[in-house]
Amino acid sequence: MSRTAQDVLEFDKLRELLRLRTTCALGRRAVDALEFGTARAALEAAFALIREAREWLRGGGELGFGGLADPQGWLEKIEGPGIVLEAKELLDAASLLETAGWLRQQFREEAPKFPLLATRVASLADFREVLTAIRRCVLPSGEISDDASSALRRIRASITQTRESIQKTLKQILRSRNAEAGEDYVTLRNERFVIPVRAESRRGVPGIVHGASGTGQTVFLEPFETVETNNQLVQFAEDEAAEIIRILRELTERLQIVREPLLAAAETIAELDGVFARGRFARDFDAAMPEFSDAGELRLQAARHPVLEDKLRRENRAVVPMTLELGGAEKVLVISGPNTGGKTVALKTTGLAALSAQSGIPVAAQRAVLPIFDRVLVDIGDEQSIAADLSTFSAHMLNLKTMLELATPQSLALVDEMGTGTAPEEGAALAVALLDEFRAKDCIVLATTHHDRLKTYASTTPGVVNAAVEFDDVNLRPTYRLMVGVPGGSSGIAIAQRLGVATSIIERARSLLTPESREAADLIAYLHRSRDELDRMQQQMAAERHALEEERKKLRTEWIERQQKRIKELESQFAEMQKRFDENVARVIEAVKERELRASLEKTAKRKGQDIRSEAREELNAAVVQTISESQSDLGVRAGATESVSAERLQPGARIRVRGFSKPVIFRRLDGSSAEIEAGPLRMKVAVDEITGVEGTAAPQLLPSVSRNISVSSQPGEGTVSGEINVIGMRVEEATERVDKYLDEAALAKQTRVRIIHGHGTGALRKGLGAFLKSHPLVQRTSFETEEHGGKAITVVDLRA
Repeated sequence: MSRTAQDVLEFDKLRELLRLRTTCALGRRAVDALEFGTARAALEAAFALIREAREWLRGGGELGFGGLADPQGWLEKIEGPGIVLEAKELLDAASLLETAGWLRQQFREEAPKFPLLATRVASLADFREVLTAIRRCVLPSGEISDDASSALRRIRASITQTRESIQKTLKQILRSRNAEAGEDYVTLRNERFVIPVRAESRRGVPGIVHGASGTGQTVFLEPFETVETNNQLVQFAEDEAAEIIRILRELTERLQIVREPLLAAAETIAELDGVFARGRFARDFDAAMPEFSDAGELRLQAARHPVLEDKLRRENRAVVPMTLELGGAEKVLVISGPNTGGKTVALKTTGLAALSAQSGIPVAAQRAVLPIFDRVLVDIGDEQSIAADLSTFSAHMLNLKTMLELATPQSLALVDEMGTGTAPEEGAALAVALLDEFRAKDCIVLATTHHDRLKTYASTTPGVVNAAVEFDDVNLRPTYRLMVGVPGGSSGIAIAQRLGVATSIIERARSLLTPESREAADLIAYLHRSRDELDRMQQQMAAERHALEEERKKLRTEWIERQQKRIKELESQFAEMQKRFDENVARVIEAVKERELRASLEKTAKRKGQDIRSEAREELNAAVVQTISESQSDLGVRAGATESVSAERLQPGARIRVRGFSKPVIFRRLDGSSAEIEAGPLRMKVAVDEITGVEGTAAPQLLPSVSRNISVSSQPGEGTVSGEINVIGMRVEEATERVDKYLDEAALAKQTRVRIIHGHGTGALRKGLGAFLKSHPLVQRTSFETEEHGGKAITVVDLRA
């Protein structure tokens, strides 16, 4: 793809929109490196990352690297041997190490939601050791810390002591001389401590002069008493500088060891900042991730030129989106319409969408489906060149010649104002011939024109489609709306009228139009009115579809509320039935006089009651689940054909089908517009129109009515129950259930003592049975057998009399 196409389509301005959304120098360079590519797999991988970044941003998160210093300089510097980084450069390196660690932490918990981003971050090395070393040695101010090494701490302590010693000696000298005000201080000259002495008194203080005041009246003198200590101080300073260089060299070497992982970390951060910049762009411009078509389709829905949209936003104006579709048999689009109506913008929007998609940038559109183009060929604007002795027409012809030489079936060609710059008749003929040649190349072409002949060509040639930029005939101004399928009028006279050209001139111009031109203009106006009417009808249909959808939602809500009410009725009836059942069982047991039999019946009734309640609950739950499923399904079933059920067929006991129940239920009676039905152990009312069919007579009831009279009788006497039970090898739960039933039978058989054989094993079964027997109502006490008869492998149970 030529650089010219990028310039013409303002691709670099699009890059600038992305640069503004980066947070560090690495990200800006990554955006600058974005370029047109044809590798589909790489593009789709990039957009998958951008999609995750956009979701991250939509969730309220951010990912910025504003605190990261540009690492390019010091990373290049440490490539060679013998390099020592300065303290500030080490602090810059520390910011990269900290950013890498922060990134690893950020995505540690978010990996399931953002797997691609997390995978990128997971590749970052762990730099904590190097970071700790730098932070220990280099203070945020850029100074080397005393803790950098024990030698440095010792040297600095010596420096401090020496300075204090020198200053103390010098102050004593000043006091001994009774120095006058203004001369009783210690200062530095040439990195050595000195005292001020009046020039005329200089010989009174033996020492070395290191300078004088501006007036020459005062000299700065280093007394001989402090020369040696000053020399020591200088030596300590040199030792300190050498130790600092050693520390800096050591830290630099540690960075050189991990240079490759550092380069990888910088590359990952650059990629992520670029990805998130494109995610912010997608959020800010409501841009879509492009879909790449294998069939060569080009479909743009509500597409905008992002550079134009950004400009209009700053002016508080809105951009007009465009929608077009090409591909298959129709690959050429001829756009006509008035000047300043948006024809060129349509070309640039399409071209920039292609460049964006194949540069890994979201497309400013509601939806974008594009083929993978091998190149974007552009002839837009005035290419006149005085230096090259080229007129506008000649420049266009040379450009079109080059485009035809480069065009392939995978190319996109954008041509503005075909056939202009020469006589209209010749220009139109040449434009038709050029379009035919582009058609022969089988590439996708968008061309703009004012020539009526090209509009006719587009209307009559297979594979070529007309399009128009709309003009408002009432307000005499363009609307910038692209209408595919109809040609556009140039509206030159109307625009001249809007710009204030004299009425007499306007009328004269209209009278000079040929009848054919008037007919063509009237036809175009009629097509535009028809298109507007079609758009109005489509909008009306969309509104009606929306109203129908709202009505469907309303019906669904009512249906759900009715089903929820039915579920509450089922729950209430189930609870009431369970309560009556428990009361009846309690009355029956209370009527039993014998204590042993009553205890046994209590346990048996409790166990059986639980079984019955479980079965009833299962039936209830099945009905509830089915009801909920029906309530959430599409309500189209309500409009389907159902069997008409007359009142004569609804006989008590008949098996009927009711909407919302998976199995037939029993009909009991009619109650106005409602029907009382029986579903398992439950009775409820449903609307008669919910009955969908009759299957036959009633099936037997699943549960006996708990309100019937119940009688219990027993014959006292010795039973045939064995005096022991063997539960060896069973689980505690299974053994407990078997023993419970056995004790009931033993009590009814008037047994007073039984043996439970459980074996030694691990002791778990013995302990479990012991805990169970301890709280059993029929057990008076328990003990183990004698050693000769089995010991702790057998539990002896004495039953209550």
